[in-house]
Amino acid sequence: MDDEVMAGEELDGSTNASDGDVSVEADLEEQADAIADFVEELLERMGIDAIAEPTTHRGHVYVDIVDGPEDDMALLIGRHGQTLDAIQELARTAVGRRLDDRIRVLVDVGNYRKRQEDRLIEGARQVAERVQESGTEERLDPMNAYERKLVHDVIAEFEGLESVSEGVDPDRFVVVRPA
Repeated sequence: MDDEVMAGEELDGSTNASDGDVSVEADLEEQADAIADFVEELLERMGIDAIAEPTTHRGHVYVDIVDGPEDDMALLIGRHGQTLDAIQELARTAVGRRLDDRIRVLVDVGNYRKRQEDRLIEGARQVAERVQESGTEERLDPMNAYERKLVHDVIAEFEGLESVSEGVDPDRFVVVRPA
């Protein structure tokens, strides 16, 4: 147990974390490093000179691909982020199997996902305001589970509104309506 506390001290500077918290944080750090290694190996095999920087936040692993040539970064994103989604799923599956663990990972290139997330959140706020004013429900375009969760979180901030997901993946979408 002393080893776990020491590991916790190295990871977050805390000396009073419970053993469970330290173990979870150590597992996340291991996952982050393994995913970054996998992504860097993938980049190397693709002939792309870039760096995969791992971080952890709120129980998720984030890997940012940085410092690559602009054309290569655009290639990694792909049309509407499809290549980036594929890299993320490949990393999640391969490393999850290697570590025999369920992994939550978000792979980003040049803050593409962060910019998309900001646009999605702003769009959800605009829809919420329109629905509040008009009293009429609105259906959003199909989106993945992560994007739907972001929208639901935004709508939850608005009094008198609710949001539900309808449809079947990959055509699942959010409906925003008066409560």
